[in-house]
Amino acid sequence: MGGSFGKQDWTGMNRQQLILTGRVGDQELRLELAEGLHVLGRAVDCDVVLPESSVSRRHAELEYAGGRARVRDLGSHNGTLVNGVAAEGWREVRPGDQVALGRAVFSLGGNLDSQALMTIVGDHPSNGVAITWQEATGRESRTGQVARRAGKRAELFSVLAEAGSLLVTPGSPEELFEPILDLVDAAVMPERALIALLEDGSGEPQVRASRVRGGGRAPNLMLSRTVINRVLGERVSFLIEDAQLDSAFQAQMSIVSQGVRTAMAAPLFDNENVIGLLYADSADSHDRYTTDELKAFTLLANCVAVALTHARYHEMEAEKMRLEGELGAARRIMSTLLPEQAPQLAGWELVPHLVSCTEVGGDLYDVFTLPDGRVLVAVGDVAGKGLGAALLVSSLLPLLRGLAGPCEDIAALVARLDAVLFPVTEPVRYATLFVGVLDPASGRLEYVNAGHNPPCVVRADGTAEMLAPTGLPVALVGEGTWTSRQLELAPGDLLALFTDGIPEAWNAAEDEYGDERLAALLRSLRGNDAVSVRDAVLADLEEFVGDAAASDDVTLVLVRRRP
Repeated sequence: MGGSFGKQDWTGMNRQQLILTGRVGDQELRLELAEGLHVLGRAVDCDVVLPESSVSRRHAELEYAGGRARVRDLGSHNGTLVNGVAAEGWREVRPGDQVALGRAVFSLGGNLDSQALMTIVGDHPSNGVAITWQEATGRESRTGQVARRAGKRAELFSVLAEAGSLLVTPGSPEELFEPILDLVDAAVMPERALIALLEDGSGEPQVRASRVRGGGRAPNLMLSRTVINRVLGERVSFLIEDAQLDSAFQAQMSIVSQGVRTAMAAPLFDNENVIGLLYADSADSHDRYTTDELKAFTLLANCVAVALTHARYHEMEAEKMRLEGELGAARRIMSTLLPEQAPQLAGWELVPHLVSCTEVGGDLYDVFTLPDGRVLVAVGDVAGKGLGAALLVSSLLPLLRGLAGPCEDIAALVARLDAVLFPVTEPVRYATLFVGVLDPASGRLEYVNAGHNPPCVVRADGTAEMLAPTGLPVALVGEGTWTSRQLELAPGDLLALFTDGIPEAWNAAEDEYGDERLAALLRSLRGNDAVSVRDAVLADLEEFVGDAAASDDVTLVLVRRRP
């Protein structure tokens, strides 16, 4: 419908403003347009910018004058619909009509209750007042006259700055948002206030809390990237004395169309880092913010930032204490799974040793007597460290004991262990494992090495051999094959089982301890009892590592047949 306007009833509305409420993508908007002709589209030079891919760069025109409105399409790709009907030429619109530009849909008139949003848009320099952190805190040259504080708000801000320590109270940051907004509301009586924080690593501030005068939620707020970058990167506070005249806001119409007249943005600076920004604005054309208020607002933002950072530290400390409690419980559980002493066997010495480099580790061992009198000896290492590795250890050790039974076939035992663990173990977890069954009477040892460090057998005559892997680690692929092998330990022979925390230990010069050094040391100690061998190996390892930090658990289990 083209031509002249028809008479319309905008009851309850300011005839000098046209209100549009609706949704653009996942964002809800409320636009208050002054009288005149407005271009709507996706391009940054449009009067109303709609950041939605279905909207053309210059999509439509909306004209409002004398309380009457009309719209026309500008040859857009998806067209302009009024109440579901395509607009051809100028189309009259009335209160309650629905106007759709692609997927951007608006209703004329009404109110909007939505989540506060903030969108950063193209580079548009602002003509507003900008002050640095030093200027706000009075740390620059004081050769000039000290500015007088003007107005009730400036005095109130001074009080708030002095009382900033009241915000430093235990609790989470979320618990401080409402008290912070209370302070901002009492200090400057804004139309809208926002707290935006840098939290997700993207470098873009995200609105965490907001408040609108009279209740409800704030529509989407679009701020110039130039302003945002200076606030966050240079710790500069901005005062927009009249948004209707500022190019940074006119370019987007985001604030102008919402009726905002004056606004302030200050960095949330906690004396070390900028963690976000604090924003407040007002639609009252007779009550504009001043430079003194901007300085006070900046000091308030500093108090807020300190309080939020303190709350974050308090939350982190509480989480640390919770984790320490869980680690302590895990450590106690692990201590019940690992045997403190090995069985006492006539003619044999069995000496286990394990030290974790963290609260709970991924190394494991077990030594226990089977029903037929033989002894099962196991040493393993779970991939990774911490609670994840400890969980697999806490599953593997009881399963090993439960499945061992009479243990007629040790290879089948390892296969059953793998079949149970693989389906319930996360993909990044698996365990290298050496399992041996010793017959004390004959000295015969049957074993499976499931991808573990080759144990070292030192004979009484000084010769040594390494027991190579006979299959894949447990819980790695779910369909492995394991082969058992046998050897005999004669009087005076020594079997050393260990994890990679010994041969792969590094010193400050980044030299590796290595299997050869360990084997040579064991050969030199072959005549000593097992306890002396253990102490000598650990002492040599400690001397080699020196001041270098331990990087892995250290486990050593010695099986020696007395001469």
